[in-house]
Amino acid sequence: MSTIDLKLRPAPAATASITLPVGASRAWLDWTRLALGTASRVVLYSLLGLMVYAAAPAALGWSPTTVMTGSMEPRIHPGDVVVAKPVAASEVHRGQVLLFDDPDQAGHLRLHRYHDNGRAGQIVTKGDANPSADSTPIDRSAVIGVGFLRVPYVGTPFVWAADHRYGHLLVTGGLLVLVVLLSRGDRYLLRDERTASPAATVSAGRRVQRRRERRLRRLRTAGGALGLAAIGGGLALTLVVSGGSHAAFAANVTNPTSKLTAGSYDCLTETYADAPSFAFAYNETSGTTAADSSGNARPGTLVGGAAFTAGSCAADDSPYLTLDGASGQVTTPTSFTGSNNVTIETWVRTKTTSGGELVGFSNSQAGAPGNYDRHLYMTNAGKLVFGVYPNSVKTIASPLSYNDGAWHHVVATLSSTNGMALYVDGKSVATDTATKSAQAYNGWWRVGQLPLSGWTSAPTSNYLAGSLDSTQVWNTVALSATQVAAHYRAGR
Repeated sequence: MSTIDLKLRPAPAATASITLPVGASRAWLDWTRLALGTASRVVLYSLLGLMVYAAAPAALGWSPTTVMTGSMEPRIHPGDVVVAKPVAASEVHRGQVLLFDDPDQAGHLRLHRYHDNGRAGQIVTKGDANPSADSTPIDRSAVIGVGFLRVPYVGTPFVWAADHRYGHLLVTGGLLVLVVLLSRGDRYLLRDERTASPAATVSAGRRVQRRRERRLRRLRTAGGALGLAAIGGGLALTLVVSGGSHAAFAANVTNPTSKLTAGSYDCLTETYADAPSFAFAYNETSGTTAADSSGNARPGTLVGGAAFTAGSCAADDSPYLTLDGASGQVTTPTSFTGSNNVTIETWVRTKTTSGGELVGFSNSQAGAPGNYDRHLYMTNAGKLVFGVYPNSVKTIASPLSYNDGAWHHVVATLSSTNGMALYVDGKSVATDTATKSAQAYNGWWRVGQLPLSGWTSAPTSNYLAGSLDSTQVWNTVALSATQVAAHYRAGR
């Protein structure tokens, strides 16, 4: 009889364990790589976009130029690429930023502002940050173009190379390589999706799978190299195109605080120094509200035939206000107390033969006022007149006419100590030291229209037909002759 010996052994004790899914353990790493890859590609695409932005205008015949020093700060910095737009010699005028042949270094370029007129039609230039004008004036034929566009810091490697700061170039190049590598760091996610399919793994042998992975690695490496080459090639193209002005400026100066901005900048810069009561730049392109650039929140309202006109860097063509001579005017929203210390400033361009009000003060915001003086107006003959009414009409007038179709800077001041003064294009043209007060009342400043009947050489029209720009008023301050001259030099 057979027997079966059963040896029963106790089963081993169960061991508790927790297994985390592979996907869950890698999720934070995947998201980190995805974020770094996305951010790196944004940086690379932004660099490429800026390079194209700086170099592409050369195809239109414009001139990109790398800025090498700080003589045009704070608006233009070393390493910026400034694009100059070609203009006719007759369209070059005061206040524009000019790219021109350097008169002191043959074969080099300079980028400075048109500061003043020289002898025999020459141009006196000056860097915005320089304490004095350039010593050598230039002929208009030396002007290559007018500054129109600024692309920030794209040419900085060129500045470093010119200064032999090779360490900066190596560090920046290393950082660029790192950014390119980071931009490829999330590509393995796509590879995982392709290789995670069991069907694909079964259908392909291990050798085929290894070949595929090797090809993918080579493609990723080649893609990274091409991306780096594209960045380097774009930078090289930008620098080659814009590298003709590597001695753009005459002097180095202390660098003020930089602001990273890309885009166009005004060819004629409005200056609102000395804290005006209100200041209208007329830079709007539409609507009926003129912003107050003084910071006092006193916007103007366009009425009737008053309209904004867009501008460019062509001759005297920054944005401005157009008045139709029939109903156009601008009113202020705030009532002021009439003062015996006043400054009225504006740029004017007109060919009118019927005169009209530029800027004046009245006791009504619109319509027919009962009191009105502190007039700055033009006669039918084109002469400029400033008048007040302490107890009777008191006026001073320019000896010359200015209805010649050109822009003119006009300032009228009333001082309780020095009397009346009238300035045109930075120079005093008429004074009355005896008249030191105006009529006392509260009122509004109005631009482009006020009643003028009974005033000296009263014009045919109360409305000005012409253009105004950079209109500002100091309701309680009389500017000095030095301040007026500085405002004129700053340009529209």
